[in-house]
Amino acid sequence: MFTGGFGPFRATQLTELLSDVLNRSGRQLHHAVLHDVQYRRGHYYAIMEANVRLPGGEPSQAFYGITTAQVPFDAVGYFATIADIDIFVWQHPADPLLPGLRLAATPAQVREHFVPDRELTALSAVIYRPLNRAVFQARLAPTTAGGLSDTLFLKVLRSGTAQPVYAMHQLLAAAHVPVVTPVAEPISDVLALPGGRGMPLGEYTRAEGAHNRFDSLELIDMLDRFPAEIMQRPQHASWADRHQEFISSARRTMPQESERITRLGARLQRAHEHIRLGPIVPTHGDLYEAHILVDPITGKIQQLLDVDGAGPGYRVDDYACLIGHLAVLGYNDPQPWGWQTAMVTFQRLAEHTDPRTLAVRATTVVISLIPAYQPDAETQSRGRAYLTIAEALMQLA
Repeated sequence: MFTGGFGPFRATQLTELLSDVLNRSGRQLHHAVLHDVQYRRGHYYAIMEANVRLPGGEPSQAFYGITTAQVPFDAVGYFATIADIDIFVWQHPADPLLPGLRLAATPAQVREHFVPDRELTALSAVIYRPLNRAVFQARLAPTTAGGLSDTLFLKVLRSGTAQPVYAMHQLLAAAHVPVVTPVAEPISDVLALPGGRGMPLGEYTRAEGAHNRFDSLELIDMLDRFPAEIMQRPQHASWADRHQEFISSARRTMPQESERITRLGARLQRAHEHIRLGPIVPTHGDLYEAHILVDPITGKIQQLLDVDGAGPGYRVDDYACLIGHLAVLGYNDPQPWGWQTAMVTFQRLAEHTDPRTLAVRATTVVISLIPAYQPDAETQSRGRAYLTIAEALMQLA
């Protein structure tokens, strides 16, 4: 029934697992497809889109989450073991660690809790990382005839984490960091945020080319405004700190490139023994181009998005996150505008940090972006391209 497996699981094993889950509720599996397979901190996560039917009934669509990570013992779902590997399956939206997912996925509840005086015209998922977070986009009808529609983003976070993120927005706004203002306090760990002002930096760069009006040094001013209170938050490992995990994932996903990946991993490991990270300071934590909105005419920063991960860290990792993400944009376009933009940004920011460290940390960011699931020619091509880009960044170290 499945078109392919992932990680340690074969397609036949996943088919048997999901068929067993459905049979327990009197349903039959007709066909299923895997979406958005992820590998995080040693565990696999995936979303399964299933075409199911009751005996003698019409087919219907259902979505299921699946993971090898531990979940609460009282989670609503199905525990199983395949080849000595524990696995858990649940039906969307009953995510064991995202209690607000059902609220954010239900139009009537979104209207009731966040926009009781507005007409909701559309509600769709933008991001869903099982057991981690989700973002939904709600579109609202214009308030006046001929007016513009509004957009609301519903950020679904783990239990107990939305209130600190709400407070972070307020803290940064008070420090004159241009963040969006939440429309209300969180409800069931769902934080509602208005659409930001400006154009995502990636779209702006694609339209304008690598040599445009955006000045990456403006980021330094923005980050310098992050208040000292952020240092009281826990320090989490950056993407670059997890280089061994991402090398391991890439090697499993791309066995035909195992020798190249192993060589790159060895170089990264040696390089990390001698890099200079600098002092621990307030950081954004996930500063890539989609989280930077710029004016489409002037290129000046309008707003910074997704400050959930703000906390103590190394400034070079914020820079490396941006450069790594820029480097892979348009990877298969005739004009390598993403790589060119990354190089312009690298040259500008390298004057304000250790260039070798910046190259090493940006290399790891690119490796983290290699798809953990490559069932078709397109994702396989993307994986190879990202590996080549990572190797090119490492040459700068």
